[in-house]
Amino acid sequence: MNIKEIQSPYIKEINIDYLKSLDTPIVNSVDDGIEVHFIYIGNDKTSSVHVLGSFPGWELQKGEMTRIEGSEIWVKSFLTRTSFASTYYFSVNDEYGDNWGERFKHLMTDPLNRKKMVFSESPDGISTELSYVEANEYLSSMSLPTENHKLYKEVFKSELLHNERDIWIYDPIETNEIPKNVVIVFDGFQYTEAIPVPTMIDHLYEEGKLPPTVMIGVDSPDRFAEFNGNERFTQFISDELLPWVHRRFKVSRNPKDIALCGASLGGLAAFYSVLTRSDLFGNVISQSGSFNHKKIEDEYWAVHYIETEAKHPVRIYMNAGRLEMDALQDANKQTHQALMRKDYDVTYEVFNGGHDVLWWRETFLRGLESIFSDK
Repeated sequence: MNIKEIQSPYIKEINIDYLKSLDTPIVNSVDDGIEVHFIYIGNDKTSSVHVLGSFPGWELQKGEMTRIEGSEIWVKSFLTRTSFASTYYFSVNDEYGDNWGERFKHLMTDPLNRKKMVFSESPDGISTELSYVEANEYLSSMSLPTENHKLYKEVFKSELLHNERDIWIYDPIETNEIPKNVVIVFDGFQYTEAIPVPTMIDHLYEEGKLPPTVMIGVDSPDRFAEFNGNERFTQFISDELLPWVHRRFKVSRNPKDIALCGASLGGLAAFYSVLTRSDLFGNVISQSGSFNHKKIEDEYWAVHYIETEAKHPVRIYMNAGRLEMDALQDANKQTHQALMRKDYDVTYEVFNGGHDVLWWRETFLRGLESIFSDK
């Protein structure tokens, strides 16, 4: 996405009360695109401010804001030709150099922005709050409720992996008719609140677009080890978790009624497990899948696998954002093209955002409807 820095029209504005009333960032449509104006009000201890996020990016120099002379007001403006939505942060008095771990600990939301995404990142953790901007890109999913009192947790012990994890379960729909569909999501807790899958299941079911469906959210004690195309993790899902689901719930054993889902590395793991065990899993939702992870030197493993293996009877929804890193975008594009050459049943969406829970929330509903649309 082409993003150009422009001079802020507020560079001489020193009326703090006026700026506080504007609700930042300020988004204006102009003849040659969309202007986005960030404003931060500091104090006499503020020595620097940077704006960082999928938009305008994670480069410190690019996000460095300008102090209005004689004030504690900091401004930064950009022009883009493409609509987008993105979370963003302020880094104040940034002296962290290359230590991004420390920087992330101190990132701030925008005090002047009323658009906030609030969710917990862990069951016992405090709420996370993110500021976001909609630049001519409306996010319908932000109106969905996030809490669901029928969701519950169990602890699952794996003999294969010699570990244990939380499993999040949503099974609200009573039916004596057909067995239910199963949606298994990796990074399970993320898909209960930040991405409210239980609410989405209810919404699509009430609209007649989804059969009765059980959600199983799978947390991971080490996602970097388990979600990287790990055969042992796929074996755990296939040989331990799925049989447990079949014993506990009235669900279908038809692969066409079972989906694996995830974002980033979770999207990679879902894709890998579905294609290598299509006898059990017939659908995948991969959001911003990390297909740039290479198991084979100098080749994207997913492209290599698709081109060298027989076609599998699976349905795929996959996406990536225009503000994501180039390697991830390219790997998703190449994977999609390889799937198309093999005539897979695949839907590929390019969204106007970055590697961002904001967009995984927005697109999961579309993915769920896509894979089960005619079931």
